[in-house]
Amino acid sequence: MAKIKVAIVGAGFIVQRKHISGFQRLKNQVDLVAICDVNLDQAKQVAAKFGIPRAYGDMEQMLAAEKPDLVDICTPPKTHLPLAMTAIQHRCHILTEKPMALTVEDCQQIIDAARQADIQLCVGHNQLFYPSLVKARKLLESGEIGEFRGMHIYMSTPINFMTSVKDHWAHKLPGGLIGETGPHMVYLALSFINPIVDMDVHAMKLMPEYPWSRYEDYRVVLRGERAFCSATLTYATNHWADTIRLIGTDGTLEVDLIGLSLLKYRRPELKAVSDGVQSLTHSAQLLRHVAVTGTKYLFGRHQPTHALYIESFVKALQKKQPSPVPGEMGRDTIKVLKMITDQVEALSLEQPEIASVI
Repeated sequence: MAKIKVAIVGAGFIVQRKHISGFQRLKNQVDLVAICDVNLDQAKQVAAKFGIPRAYGDMEQMLAAEKPDLVDICTPPKTHLPLAMTAIQHRCHILTEKPMALTVEDCQQIIDAARQADIQLCVGHNQLFYPSLVKARKLLESGEIGEFRGMHIYMSTPINFMTSVKDHWAHKLPGGLIGETGPHMVYLALSFINPIVDMDVHAMKLMPEYPWSRYEDYRVVLRGERAFCSATLTYATNHWADTIRLIGTDGTLEVDLIGLSLLKYRRPELKAVSDGVQSLTHSAQLLRHVAVTGTKYLFGRHQPTHALYIESFVKALQKKQPSPVPGEMGRDTIKVLKMITDQVEALSLEQPEIASVI
């Protein structure tokens, strides 16, 4: 089977930390032939650092010269539509970082053009690929915690990642910082509760020392037809966190995406003996998680989620199978995210310290 030729557009943080290694793990399936960035010097530096053969400062020039099979778009969201359309014109399959685009209309334009050109499209919803979440979904579907009742998502992004960075492009997104990590929350919710029919949004300004940041705390409630998702997204801490609680009639599943853990909680009655048994059960689960996860890290068997969805998409292309995250999923995520950011935009500017819309 011929190798898939890959070219990357963008040479920033996410490319260097996640995407390049994801492709280089697949050296028997792909050839990473080039990288492109409007900052040509940075593209050259990244190419030299990671052993990528060629660097370009112009995407059109790169595509014409390299003729890749797959283009990986890792640039700010406002550029995704024109870059995707250029890739489609060159008949390249597309892997694009989230969010897929800034508007539902832009997403649909990409979907329609890709379909007409028989181009495969995959959106980088990487958190769907955490093994702990995949396992939790299987347990839920098997009835392990009874009937699904709802979920809670908690995400914490450190201050120095975006909040305190005055010129970070996320501050210019609709809704502010939630426009950057909000897609993760939305697509995770949609993977369990779809469609979303209504929502409430609350936002608070916690850090006046960063006037360029609109809000640093967002509380969102998404209502489906038979279940709720509540979510907390904070940008005012000094630590990372990504956790999901799945709530069923007979128990809950606690998923720590970063810690790679999955714990099952079930307490049908409040009695000393029952509580003691549950404490031992929870401790055993945690010890087993520590042993398994520690072994994976120690022996280099842990694969980042970006590598997992890159591998899934490469396999889909090789076997001519559907994309693991098709454009329609990216579009639906933007549809819900727009509902959220529209409410954030409508918050009163007269009281920036605390605002809400119900």
